[in-house]
Amino acid sequence: MSVPSFLPTAPPDDLHSIELLTQQALDAAQSGDWDRVDACYEVRGQKLAGCRMDRTIAQRLMTMDDRVRAAILVAQAGLSSQLADAAQARRHLRRLRECQGQGGVPPGMIDHEA
Repeated sequence: MSVPSFLPTAPPDDLHSIELLTQQALDAAQSGDWDRVDACYEVRGQKLAGCRMDRTIAQRLMTMDDRVRAAILVAQAGLSSQLADAAQARRHLRRLRECQGQGGVPPGMIDHEA
């Protein structure tokens, strides 16, 4: 599918700022600053709306986007692992309480099974 011909090609300064925003999003993703990643993509999306760019620039952006996506997957895997570890620790503590005759959850504690 081709881009409609009425869309103007983005000026070089806009293309540079789009690439810069994408690089900033990648840097933020690699450091785990997800709010900054979101902010960079929000501004980039606004700048990309209604403009055309050549294939080379688009491919560079897609390559950086793939690296951001990879950082997201790593973060998700880490969080999943931590959640699983926390659930296992909660089960272990529950079994210890039950073995000591302290069945149930002590007052003021929240029991949440993952």
